[in-house]
Parts: sequence; structure tokens; C-alpha cells
Amino acid sequence: MPMRFLLGLGASLLLLLSGCKEPDGATGGTSGAALYAYDGSSSTVFVWSDLSTLYSGTAATVAPTKQISSSVFGSKIASLAWGGLCLDAQKGFLYLVSETGDIVRVSNIRSQSGTVASLDVVSFSLSNTGRLTSSTFGQAALDAQNDRLFITENGSSGTQIWVVNGASSQVQSASVTLQALQMSGDTGGTGVAAASGSVYAYLQDGNTVGTVVTYSGPRLRKGTAAAFTDASTLIGNLTLLGKYGSLALDTGNGNLFVARHNVDAVASTAPIQVFTTGVFGQAYNQAPTTTLGSPTDQNNLRVIAHAGTKDWLVGLKGNGTTAYGAIWIWKSPLSGTAAKAISASPATALFKGLAVDGNAS
Repeated sequence: MPMRFLLGLGASLLLLLSGCKEPDGATGGTSGAALYAYDGSSSTVFVWSDLSTLYSGTAATVAPTKQISSSVFGSKIASLAWGGLCLDAQKGFLYLVSETGDIVRVSNIRSQSGTVASLDVVSFSLSNTGRLTSSTFGQAALDAQNDRLFITENGSSGTQIWVVNGASSQVQSASVTLQALQMSGDTGGTGVAAASGSVYAYLQDGNTVGTVVTYSGPRLRKGTAAAFTDASTLIGNLTLLGKYGSLALDTGNGNLFVARHNVDAVASTAPIQVFTTGVFGQAYNQAPTTTLGSPTDQNNLRVIAHAGTKDWLVGLKGNGTTAYGAIWIWKSPLSGTAAKAISASPATALFKGLAVDGNAS
């Protein structure tokens, strides 16, 4: 029997034995996704291990599959930043970022349950040197391909994004020196997303952009860990951008989701704008590829997250500094499916950050 045939037969058998688990980086479908949310009232990570089951269920109030706790959560993450939860699906790390710049990294996140062993929890912080005046940290994003963590900081003296290189190798009690990603004049930076060397940011305002025709107001920027440019900016009335601008990146299909807080933006149309990542650099004032969400049901949408390689979008509501225990879930969001709303049990849960693991099983 030819050796080539035997090798091919062996590869086929291995494929069959591997079952339905998709490897890290596999795209498409909705199977094998888990949801993580940080409950600020109990300093606990809630985990729903199967988003498909959660979405198809009939109960409006659902307890998590398991809970993950650590004394470090309570001491370092007293107040999670809005959007301050993100996942490295390749390494299996979960990152929690506080409003004051403390960071907690939990390893082996998929196998964690109950109290996390001390060896699996590392806390470090952003340096006090270089911080903005009266600032608060916000959304965090992890570029897993380059092991970089990005964290927004918004203060009375401006806005910037901290770049944490080697996020998975930061040691206990490390102080991360400022590497700032920003554009002169920008203000109100609350949204960030990143993957494969590209970084996307939402800014509420800043200097005018353009020459013959100029634009001002909310803008999206695309850049690298080193810099943004005006050339790769979406800005203008057609974009429908508005306040808080939480970002979620669909890496499997090249879509950037932008959440607008309709109440504070004084808007009455769909609260989520979707742009293909390839439109940056073509023109400033571009309409989104599509919009989704209900302007009535999600008029106070504050945080969104995407599974990246799987077709799930999730969101949280917020009112000023107030968080809630409700979660919106979109299965295959661009297919026209409506969001399912669930409330966490216990009813005291309060969420300001969530993440979706697209390679959970």
C-alpha cells in the first residue's frame, strides 16, 4: 500500500477523532462559545459555558454555569472599568481592568471554577507617571496575535490609549510604563478594539479632519500600536457615531461594531453601527455598512463584545455610573436576528464588562 495513501488515511482518522471542536483561529458558526461577565457587586466572574444553550433557553433569568472568584478581584478590581474585561482566546487568559488602572490576569481561564489558585492570578498596574488629569480608564482590548493589551484613558486634560506590550508576561506587581497611542486634540476616548497589529479607537471629539472639506465631532480611527493618522479616520454626519462608542471586532468577517448610547447621544435610530474594516482610508464621511439593535430596547447600550471568530455579539446597558445585571445577546447579528435579553441570577449582579470565548469547547 503506497505510503502517501497511509499518511492521508491517518490524517483523515485524526480529523474524525477530533470531533467538532474548532481550533483557535477557526472562523464561522456559533458552536463552542462561552460568555464571561464580571459582577461588581460580588467581585466574581460569572461564566455561561454555552452561549447557544443560553440563547435558545426560555428563562428570562439565568444563573451562571459557574463562578470564578479570587481575593485579588476584590482588592484590585473594586470598580471594573466600563468594557474592562477582555480575553486572550489563544492563551486562555482573562484580563480585568479597573477604573483606576489596576489589571488582573487570570490564566487557564477555561478550566477555572470556584476560587482561583494564587499561581493563576497576577496583578499589575499602569504607572502613575504620564496619567491624565482626573482620569478614568475604560474599555480594554487584547491583540492576541501580538500579545498587546490596549486600555483607554479619558480625563479632563485629554484622552489616550495605553499600550501594554507582552501582556501575558507582565509579572506580579509590575508597573507598566506609559506608551501612549493618541492624536493631538482628540478627547473622550472610550472605545478600543485590536487584532493582528491593527488598532481601532472611538473618540468623542477633537481637531477638525480634512482639507477642502473639514469634519468635526465623533470619530473612529484605525492605526497600529505606534500611531494613528488622519487618513484612516471615519468622521462626519453619515457615520451616525455618538457618545461612549464601545467597540467590538468581528475578526472572522472583518466587521467593526460600534455601540452608541442613544440616551446621551440624543439619537433615536438603531444603536449599533457596523463598518467593514477595509473602508478606513477610503473617505472620511461614510455611512455604516449596516445598523442593528432596537432604538427602544437598547437605547442605553454602553458596552459590547464580539466572539471574534464566532458569530456572537453581546452587550450591556448603563446609565451614567450605574450598571445593571442584564445582558443582550445577538446570535449571528448581521442575519437579522433580534437580541435576546437575559437577567443574571442572583438579581444583585451588576455588570460593566463582558467577553466571549469563541474557542470554548
